Amino acid sequence: MEHNPAISYQTSTAVEHLGKARHSSLEAGPAAIDPPAGRRIVESLSRRLPPPQRPHCVHALQPTRAQRRSGAYDALASHCLTEAHKPTPGTVWAYEECRRIIKHHSKSFYFSARLLPARQRPGIMALYAFCRLSDDLVDRADAGRDPVAARDQAREALEQWARRCAEGTDLEHPVVQAWSDTRRRFGIPPELPEELLAGIRMDLSISRYESWDELWVYCYRVASTVGLMSMYITGADTMEAIPYAVQLGVALQLTNILRDVGEDAKAGRIYIPAEDMRRFGYTEEMLLSGEVNRRFVELMDFQIARAHALYKAAWEGIAMLPRDSRLGVAAAATVYRGILGKIVGAGYDVFNHRAHLSTGEKVRALPRVWWRTRLGR
Repeated sequence: MEHNPAISYQTSTAVEHLGKARHSSLEAGPAAIDPPAGRRIVESLSRRLPPPQRPHCVHALQPTRAQRRSGAYDALASHCLTEAHKPTPGTVWAYEECRRIIKHHSKSFYFSARLLPARQRPGIMALYAFCRLSDDLVDRADAGRDPVAARDQAREALEQWARRCAEGTDLEHPVVQAWSDTRRRFGIPPELPEELLAGIRMDLSISRYESWDELWVYCYRVASTVGLMSMYITGADTMEAIPYAVQLGVALQLTNILRDVGEDAKAGRIYIPAEDMRRFGYTEEMLLSGEVNRRFVELMDFQIARAHALYKAAWEGIAMLPRDSRLGVAAAATVYRGILGKIVGAGYDVFNHRAHLSTGEKVRALPRVWWRTRLGR
């Protein structure tokens, strides 16, 4: 990998800046992670979304106090849910194809998904495959020689794809079949995938964001909606988990944005809010040329601090998930949060280095994650 000569600060200096930026970010109060648009959306979701479905067999269980203490009830409920949420026999082949898609495209997500209970894995795989194929339709538009024509074609392709997925009548497409089966079995509200697609459409018309308020809406649409749909698959114990699922989704997407600054710049997109760039004196021209200087370090530190604050705020919601679902969600949050440290460790060179955790690092993190979920921390 070729070293970027513009980098002039070592990791020790970067860590010092990170501490200062985190302090300044948290000084801003709740608005630092939950802007006005975010609070309005979360309040609306709490009113509109129905609670996750609980199969009749679970409602029929009448556990004694001793069964609850011993864990026997949890085992019985898990067995009941497994039977109720088995994929339709005719869609097993479709779910297997979704598993192959996630394994090929996202090692981090695949690693975390395998930690979920067996009854939830097919649905999560179908959800990811739906999101991945939807996003790919827009990503291909950036590779076109004629950007305007390519985006028009992508917009039409996305509309056709949305109709096929909503109707679920394409018997030959594995993702359409698996996703349709998942939506039906887990009672996923249709407005959530619609909101996700609305976020993906934003990439066809918006390439700059003025404020954190505007970027938050984008992150909510393309990532928090995925967390909310996952909540229906994992079966949150209370709808009070909604704000936490939203915050975790925004944290994950912001992490993606910070990791992919260089890649997005090549496609002509700048997700970091313009108001933040002005605050630290880092220009669009600097970003598009891949310049890593003191201003860029301070700008990135501020965004990294914001992401850390979101992860911290979202963690409480993991305790609201069923006990056997917590490890998979907590592992996903921990692995993605680790990317932020990798960015710092690489001297902030997100233009020539794509931050990621190795398989060994992910595995070594599991005992601590498992212990934190057991303690409810």
